Amino acid sequence: PTRVDREVTGGEVLPFGNGARVVHAPGHTAGSIALHLPRHGVLFTGDTVASAERRVVLGVFNVDRAGAATTFRRLAALSPRTVCFGHGDPLTENAAAAMDTAANGA
Repeated sequence: PTRVDREVTGGEVLPFGNGARVVHAPGHTAGSIALHLPRHGVLFTGDTVASAERRVVLGVFNVDRAGAATTFRRLAALSPRTVCFGHGDPLTENAAAAMDTAANGA
C-alpha cells in the first residue's frame, strides 16, 4: 500500500500547472480521478480512457462500465489539446476530435 498524504475531490483546484482541476472520474473505480490543466489544454485521464494502437478507447477492467463510458464522455467534453493516458501513448494531434469520436462510440 501507498501512504496517502492528502485526498482530493472533484472540482478542487491544485496549485500546479496554473491551476490543475481535479475531475471526479468514476467507472474504472469509484474513487478514480482525472486531472485537467485548462490553461494548457492538457488532460490526464488515469485509467478510464486508454490509447491502444493509435486509437483512443475506453479503459479495461472497469468496475462500472456504464459509469466509465459516462466519465469518458465528460472528459471528452473538456476538449483537450493533449491527452495523457494511464496506459498507452499520449495524444498530441487532433486530441479533442479523437476523444469526442471515441467517447460517443463507447
